[in-house]
Amino acid sequence: MILRCLLVSLLGLALCAQERPLVLKAARLLDVRTGRVETPGQVWVKDGRIQPGAPPAGAETLDLGDRTLLPGLIDCHTHLLIPAGLGELGYLKRSQGALILDGVVNARKVLQAGFTTVRDVGASAGFGDVALREAIARGDVPGPRLLVAGPALSITGGHGDLNGFPPHLHTQDEHIVDSPDAARHTVREWRKRGVDLIKIHATGGVLSNHDDPAAPSFSPAEFKAIVDEANRRGMDVCAHAHGDAGILEATVAGVRSIEHGSLLSPATAREMKARGTFLVPTLYALESILLPGNPYKVPQGSLAKARAILPLRRAGFKAALEAGVPIAYGTDIGVFEHGQVAMDFRYLVSYGMTPLQAIQSATVTAARLLRLEGEIGTLEAGRTADIIAVDGDPLKDITTLEQVRFVLREGRIVRREP
Repeated sequence: MILRCLLVSLLGLALCAQERPLVLKAARLLDVRTGRVETPGQVWVKDGRIQPGAPPAGAETLDLGDRTLLPGLIDCHTHLLIPAGLGELGYLKRSQGALILDGVVNARKVLQAGFTTVRDVGASAGFGDVALREAIARGDVPGPRLLVAGPALSITGGHGDLNGFPPHLHTQDEHIVDSPDAARHTVREWRKRGVDLIKIHATGGVLSNHDDPAAPSFSPAEFKAIVDEANRRGMDVCAHAHGDAGILEATVAGVRSIEHGSLLSPATAREMKARGTFLVPTLYALESILLPGNPYKVPQGSLAKARAILPLRRAGFKAALEAGVPIAYGTDIGVFEHGQVAMDFRYLVSYGMTPLQAIQSATVTAARLLRLEGEIGTLEAGRTADIIAVDGDPLKDITTLEQVRFVLREGRIVRREP
């Protein structure tokens, strides 16, 4: 069965169903809650779940050698339907069908990289992210477990408004919200269309025209209307926010997480901690915008914004870390290539996290942010059997997470390298 699973996963045809109990053995197993490393490591699964105690006689055994077993990783800020380097003009030219196919390709890349759950926070106006989530859930295409937000809500002239173009070229404006009543209506409409959460642009952005990343977007009344209505419909709100004033307003309004948080102050970080607001820092995205040679063809105006923010961002991250703000892993893939989804680990460590804290951001903390801590994020008995293996010990070299060698998703092998 293992050989057949390997062939199927290499061909990318389908996930391989688990036919009997499967025992995974490796040199190490990392308890991501405590940092304790079990040597050797062993976990066994049946019916898509991690099982307690000793495996039964006759269980199939897979020895992964000198590797470390960890829970499947979680990315809380992705854009699977947005190809890297596309830009606003390229996005306008791309059909909805092409964007969905991009999403299918990118979902497989992310899963192969060991990310078995992702939160997609801003897709096209056609709600292709909802369709992709359902196709993955049915088993029609390979990909991670998806939580989706649909198009992000923006103000007129905000980060989500294609405001670099003349008015007659605007085609999709239903995500533009300019009053509390419009906010409530849009949240209800998005819920009707099947989203899991609401994404808002609480400040201007880097990859957008004629807006200021430091300036708040929505009024306090609009912030409150969005969050209140989303919560009434059983949804959380995540807020793109670079500037401290917008971070604070979104936090006070009750958003679940702040995305980016580049210019976060110590005072606002303490407010986030007091309210239980998460930070999803997306560190590599800004670095990727400023790569030598501009491989993602970023416009000059956005390059200037990125250069201005980059030297200030480390202080904002430090403020969050020192205040004890829960930090969940997120990348903003779509800004850069989706296959590089694990790049943020090295930046989290270089910005002050320990390797264990960085791993926890993509496992136990991310699972709490998504309210899935009873299902994913650890290798505890009863959890969904999302399991990965990497060479060596990631507590000693965090970059090993950039080369995942084995992936099990809900008890099914989707990647196995010799």
